[in-house]
Amino acid sequence: MTLRRQLTLIIATLFVLLFIGTFSINVHNTRAYLNDQLNSISQDMATSLGLTLSPYMADDDMVVVESHVNALYDSGYYREIVITDIDGKPLIERISTRPVEKVPAWFVNMFPLDTPQGESLIMSGWTQAGAVRVSAHPEFAYIRLWSTCVQSFYLFLIGFAILFGLVLVVLHYVLRPLKAVQKQAEAISNKEYLIQTQMPWTLELRDVVSAMNMMSGKIRDIFSEQEASLERIRNAAYTDSTTGLANRTYFNMRLRHMIESGTDFEHGVLMFIEISHLIELNKQSGHLAGDTLLKGVSQLVRDRISTFAANEILLARLSGATFAVAISGVSEKQAEEFANSLAADLSSLHEKGLTPFSDVGHIGLAFHSSQSLPELLSEADMALRAAQIKGPNAVHYHRNNIAGDFDSLTATQWISLLNKVIDEKRFTLLLQSVMTAEDPTVIKQQEVLLRIANDENKLIPASIFIPMIHHHGLTKALDKMIVTGVLEQMARQENLEGSVSINLMPASIQDPEFVTWLSSTLASLPKLANRLLFELDDYGIAQNLYAAVNLQQAIASTGAGIGIDHFGRNITALSSLGTLKPVYLKIDGSFIRNIDTDRDNQQFVELLVNMAHAQDILVIAESIENNSEMDMVRKLRVDGLQGYALHRPEVWISNIPESLK
Repeated sequence: MTLRRQLTLIIATLFVLLFIGTFSINVHNTRAYLNDQLNSISQDMATSLGLTLSPYMADDDMVVVESHVNALYDSGYYREIVITDIDGKPLIERISTRPVEKVPAWFVNMFPLDTPQGESLIMSGWTQAGAVRVSAHPEFAYIRLWSTCVQSFYLFLIGFAILFGLVLVVLHYVLRPLKAVQKQAEAISNKEYLIQTQMPWTLELRDVVSAMNMMSGKIRDIFSEQEASLERIRNAAYTDSTTGLANRTYFNMRLRHMIESGTDFEHGVLMFIEISHLIELNKQSGHLAGDTLLKGVSQLVRDRISTFAANEILLARLSGATFAVAISGVSEKQAEEFANSLAADLSSLHEKGLTPFSDVGHIGLAFHSSQSLPELLSEADMALRAAQIKGPNAVHYHRNNIAGDFDSLTATQWISLLNKVIDEKRFTLLLQSVMTAEDPTVIKQQEVLLRIANDENKLIPASIFIPMIHHHGLTKALDKMIVTGVLEQMARQENLEGSVSINLMPASIQDPEFVTWLSSTLASLPKLANRLLFELDDYGIAQNLYAAVNLQQAIASTGAGIGIDHFGRNITALSSLGTLKPVYLKIDGSFIRNIDTDRDNQQFVELLVNMAHAQDILVIAESIENNSEMDMVRKLRVDGLQGYALHRPEVWISNIPESLK
């Protein structure tokens, strides 16, 4: 029972007890008064009647005596009138057996009234002629007593209603701070740290609110410190302090993962950018001038690569004067146009006064096909040296044999191909299991992976078609196709183990029409929706947290949940955890690769796991390639395991037409 109900019940009980006490006293006093009145009336009437009848009794005129008695008795006010002679023998006797009317019988029985008798002598001169005995009828006293009780009851009800209403109002204002404290406690459990600004006037409640505010603030500070610590560790290990870009360690780690994963960097380009005369600039103008130039270059590159938002992008400062850019899923033509535009931007830095040298920098490009990481780095370095030989602000391309399959497709051909894939549902969905860390043989979740094919039944790498899907505005149609296909297959396969996760593209979740369609579709299939999870890339969340939160709120009532994929690439995603409240996050594979020997990655993952668990968020380690990595992440207390070391993707749905097989 709530405190409000307890207090209300106690106060109501006190009111009832007060009424019973007051009512009892009132009834007792009224009964005593009425008994006195009945006695007085009886005695007064007996005396008066004795005096009136004395002359008639002396003359022995009993007819007149009887007429007086009858008249008095017929008034109804008296229960008994008896005239006796000197020996006590009744001469005239009138006794009423009429019950008390107009008053409930139970009331008469509960509150009996005395009916005292008044007596008086009838004299004949100085001699007694007889006696008279009168007893008043209690009916009128009962009527008055009943009326008094009824009036008291109704007055109590009116008073009770008014006072009880006032009590409820007072309780509302007195207990309102407790309701606020309850909401504050619920918010803390949901990882929201509210501070109450309005303090109650009750001293005890004020102390409680102050204590809750202090606790909420301390918990918030703890999580903020955890985020700050994680950011410091990441920055120290993986970030260049001058430009804020990734450093060589992170670049090599991430690029290695992109290449070795098999899909993330297919048909990608690696670009080296080296600033000329940086040493001379530092000597002539100081290191501040050199740092300003480096920051200007980094900002130029950032601005330029923003046009490839749908592609996998990696930007880093490798050394004092060297930058590196890796972009997946671009054609040679796109890469060359980008490099030429960037070279022109670099030359403009001289005109802006950031450097006195007109030769600002050089760019070398190498395209990835099947090379290893060392081979690709070597080709990019050779291209850079060739560009330096060419002359000021030059660009050089290291050619290979990758062009042809998809580079030659025009925009119209791409649109036609992608629309055909969507219309004909020409796709294959694979499942890769996520195993529980406690028992790696138990399936916790299954991630859906998409593959599509061209007219020659040749698989198009995701690093190629995803940017094209985004570029041509077909993300919503593709995601609808995948979600529909998954739901249909789940309905057919009721014994599917674990939940199912689907990756959604940022452009889709930013589309209100798609969000509305998704929520309504899931609402119509509650049994299936309860087993669905939707993964959002941490970069997309960092770019538009509002859209991610809106999606989460839209599907929450359906039972579906949100997960974050590739977590750790963008440290800004840390601040979104409390707002988005994802079911889980997947640590990016670049932090898992070689984690058994990389102490920096171990420290980063350990702190990330602690922070996520403190907010009731599950942590999954992806891209686990061997048992050593699996053993290490289990020691770091992750909740789920994913990677080739545990389970390779298997075909779940294949809708490629027979004509293409």
